[in-house]
Amino acid sequence: MGVFDARSYREENGMDELCGDERAVVEMFFKAKLGVVNILSLTKRDLAVESSGSNAEAPKGTGTGFVWDDLGHIVTNNHVINDAAEIRVRTASLPDDKYFTADLVGADEERDVAILRLEAESGLQMPDPLVRVKAQQQLFVGQKVFAIGNPFGLEHTLTTGGEPLMSLLFLRRSPNLWCWLFCVAGVISGLGREITRKAAGRPMFNIIQTDAAVNPGNSGGPLLNSRGFVIGMNSAIASPSGVFAGVGFAIPASTLETVVREILSAGHVMRPALGVFFAPEALCRRLGIEDGLLVLGTRKAGAAEKAGLKSTKRDASGKLHLGDVVVKLDGNKTDRIVDIFRHLDRKKVGESVILEVIREGRALEISVVLEDLGQMPVAKM
Repeated sequence: MGVFDARSYREENGMDELCGDERAVVEMFFKAKLGVVNILSLTKRDLAVESSGSNAEAPKGTGTGFVWDDLGHIVTNNHVINDAAEIRVRTASLPDDKYFTADLVGADEERDVAILRLEAESGLQMPDPLVRVKAQQQLFVGQKVFAIGNPFGLEHTLTTGGEPLMSLLFLRRSPNLWCWLFCVAGVISGLGREITRKAAGRPMFNIIQTDAAVNPGNSGGPLLNSRGFVIGMNSAIASPSGVFAGVGFAIPASTLETVVREILSAGHVMRPALGVFFAPEALCRRLGIEDGLLVLGTRKAGAAEKAGLKSTKRDASGKLHLGDVVVKLDGNKTDRIVDIFRHLDRKKVGESVILEVIREGRALEISVVLEDLGQMPVAKM
């Protein structure tokens, strides 16, 4: 693992002809790409076709990831490796016919984050980790950013605001197209966004919005600032066609830090939860509940049940008795289920919250100690 010498690199590659801004971008990209990896996700069918010696091209899922630490941990999107029978990882320094295999350490499906661990291969050098920004560092709308990834199974390009700026292909043209990387430039166009993936009903909060051209295959790649530090991980695009249409989204580095730390220390993400099953908002309104959310049920021995929240029940004659209606959580209105999720996303397991509820016409305040959703007993509704 050598130290990057910018002056020598400029002289060897004739970069002194570039202006200062161009040199800074090229040097940032060259240094950062050493910590970016290409991920090939193979299904059982892919492996069967490969082992049969068939010349048929088996479908393969490609994506991007980046090196998290010097222990061989790789961070990527969960949807990149979901349902994979085997995960192969290539780095910029590997020969064309070499790759690492990787094991899945853990994943947070709701935040679309997965952690892999490279298996040490004889004679193959482990890649260096990328530098991450400090979690408290402020981001700004209009700040220039760079997304490195593997769009459409191709490798290393640069655009700004979605328009081509320069192309930085590897010096060797490998037939293994899944090992090519691209770098795209743009700006932060929004902060604190909320997006909901179809695969997970719970929204993702505090998302970075960018106009950097993020396309299929970029998923799991790093979003970098001008210094080459990781500020987020590319995760999704807003497009009816599935191709970049001007809006991309990235999971902030602060969220990644939390998810990775919890998975590596506890084996799973600690999700603070009330242990409540709420009625859908439309049902609440049909029942005449204009403000708040109706408690349909609580998890047995869960946080809400311990705190004394009342569930909706039917008596022996079939008459429906409505449970508590939660109208506020720590003083914040809760007219939608997303309001609950948004507030809990900022809390930690073990912290207390105050629920303001209406019970049979009376206003009550109930304190609930948040528990880890993964450790709560599974309830049947």
